Amino acid sequence: MQVPLQTSTTTIRNPGPLALIGSIYRHQGLLGFWHGQLGTLIRETGGSAAWFGSYEGMSLLFRKTRDPSKFSADESLPIYQRMTAGAVAGMSYNFIFYPADTIKSRMQTEDVSQIIGGRRTFGAAGKALWKQHGIKGLYRGCGITVGRAAPSSAFIFTIYEELRRRFDVDLKSPVYIVPSVLDS
Repeated sequence: MQVPLQTSTTTIRNPGPLALIGSIYRHQGLLGFWHGQLGTLIRETGGSAAWFGSYEGMSLLFRKTRDPSKFSADESLPIYQRMTAGAVAGMSYNFIFYPADTIKSRMQTEDVSQIIGGRRTFGAAGKALWKQHGIKGLYRGCGITVGRAAPSSAFIFTIYEELRRRFDVDLKSPVYIVPSVLDS
């Protein structure tokens, strides 16, 4: 539904969700609903590792470079350092695994089987994209995505750290909330 239809006539109505579901099932079968899933898996698992890893790595770097006589080991980082670590995390998430997202999007929006000779796999779509456009094709649109991710991740991590500090959450000991029938 997000991809505009290309047609020579101007009077075309965009299909609704049910029509698209039916079309996917008719043309690609049940597996069509998972078309591009490998790209999403790569982007989300690798991207999340990069997101959290970059944030923790930058935070650790900031902690190591500060004067131990002025700050305790448990004291939180200044807001500008938390925001910088969050921004770096957002940029890492999007930049490192952007090619997987590009291939996934291409698989989901184009008739890849015609481009790659009948094989509708993630690897085949990636090879076709590489042959047609090279590294530029894999990173097309990455700049704006990374630029958007920096401030949003900076705010997400800063707010998270501030809430954690205000509510004095100890992440080393998990909290289990078990509703009890006897309490009512």
